[in-house]
Amino acid sequence: MEATSNDKIAEALKLLEEAAKEKKDELRNLVSNKYTHLKTVLVDAEHSAAEALSAVQKREIEALLHAKEVSAAKVKEAATIVDGHVRSNPWPYIGGTAVVALLAGFILGHKK
Repeated sequence: MEATSNDKIAEALKLLEEAAKEKKDELRNLVSNKYTHLKTVLVDAEHSAAEALSAVQKREIEALLHAKEVSAAKVKEAATIVDGHVRSNPWPYIGGTAVVALLAGFILGHKK
């Protein structure tokens, strides 16, 4: 009688172990599917963030190029105006340059 009850217990334990293995596989599949969806969401978010960053970089480069063109035009315009003033009346500019050079030489050459 003990042998049959031990056999029945062993058989029941075997059935429980098989059921646990089946549930383990189901659980593993469920978890891996959830993580697959999570991974997909993260990859999509990364892709959209990269696209947004790329668009911002393009706008910044365009803005910098535009600023460079505008500043170059302003510098050329200012240089043309100064050149016109110097050509029309050069003596004040020559005198001012001489005074600045004299002061710089005095300051740099003066020993304390």
